[in-house]
Amino acid sequence: MHRLPRFLTESRALATLSFPIILSQVAYTLLGMLDTVMAGHAGAEEQAAVALGVAFWMPVFITLMSVVQAISPSVAQHFGAGDHAAVVQDTHEGLWLAAVSSVLPAFLMPGVAPIMRLAEIDPVLIDKTTLFLWGIVVGLPAAMIFRALAFYSASINRPQPMMYLAFAGVGVNAFFNWLLIWGHWGFPALGGAGCGWATGIGMWVALLALAAWTAWAPEYRACYIWRGWHWPHWNIQKRLLRIGLPMGGAALAEVAAFTSIAVFVGRFGATQIAAHQIALNISSVLFMLPMGLGAALTIRVSQKLGAGDPASARFIAWTGVAMGLIVASIAVPLILAARELIVTAYTPDPAVREIAISLMLLAAVWQLADATQVIALGALRGYKVTLGPMIVMFVAFWVIGLPLGIRLGYHGIGSVAPMQLYGFWTGLVTALILAAIALSAWLRTVARARLQ
Repeated sequence: MHRLPRFLTESRALATLSFPIILSQVAYTLLGMLDTVMAGHAGAEEQAAVALGVAFWMPVFITLMSVVQAISPSVAQHFGAGDHAAVVQDTHEGLWLAAVSSVLPAFLMPGVAPIMRLAEIDPVLIDKTTLFLWGIVVGLPAAMIFRALAFYSASINRPQPMMYLAFAGVGVNAFFNWLLIWGHWGFPALGGAGCGWATGIGMWVALLALAAWTAWAPEYRACYIWRGWHWPHWNIQKRLLRIGLPMGGAALAEVAAFTSIAVFVGRFGATQIAAHQIALNISSVLFMLPMGLGAALTIRVSQKLGAGDPASARFIAWTGVAMGLIVASIAVPLILAARELIVTAYTPDPAVREIAISLMLLAAVWQLADATQVIALGALRGYKVTLGPMIVMFVAFWVIGLPLGIRLGYHGIGSVAPMQLYGFWTGLVTALILAAIALSAWLRTVARARLQ
């Protein structure tokens, strides 16, 4: 088959699988946008509390979710090989992994307030942020089990339920935000902290809906998971953890670097925290496109390897990278053209708008690098190569990017004065470019080696 027709054929297959995943990821990001916007209309302080809450819970959530995502390459490879019994077994083990790991964040909560005090955050913001986070902790078990079910469903080529339920969740979250931010219908008026409790409630609603869907929909009968339950098997758990723990480490390295900036710039005041959160939230919506494509790529590559076709797996991997670059190239001019209009929808505060609009210029710069690194990472996960990429992400963000951001943000460099928030974002751009180069080179090496 000639390269272009084959590229177009595989692009359609990837788009078909990734489109529902992308939309579901966009919906989850819209939840964060919704919290930011609704809290913003309750005041800059409430919006800052949400920003700080997200800075703490999002790294934990993404890390745990990435560990649980070990289900995806394992189940997809079994599905590609036609081994439905192994699909069911690994899904059961993944659900156990999700349930156990989801209770760990509760033990971290006592350390949150001291960290914020160390960062010189306003005591009122500390109280609001802590209340926000307890709502999230209550919902995390449901969120992790939901993600395990969603990974199973997508890995057997059934990504649609997660998309539908994700968008339904936006409506559920908006309703409970309305109740809990302002205290309608006799509910307590929690301000920005109410967004955390609304999210926690929404997590449980989503889990019940997806469990019912996978139990009753006929397309799940061949790989039916709601019977034959057993206690976890340690040998399978170890196999999943060997894949999943480095995936979680890589996600933590990136997400924590982004979200921790809200804490690092806390001393600069609520305006810079709120502007950072707005710009980061907009960038996160755009990031869902390559992130969803990377998740689909993990599945497609794993299925081909399970079917014993490493040549097709390699072609699919580079098709995904090319698609990501095309999408990012289209996104950049759209960001630049619409940044003022988008930011204005988030907040009426002119000082916050001014900073957030200027940050969007840096966000446009990093789109190509961000798309490349997350898609290359997805392809490597399809090959079950996860430890090396974790090291790459850690070095790029925590050895180079964040120290550079701290230097530029707090102290400046040479004749350049301290850049505050802009210095931290410059460090992030640098880290993303380095990660994209390193992971692309690693993918090239791994894909070639599997052909031999």
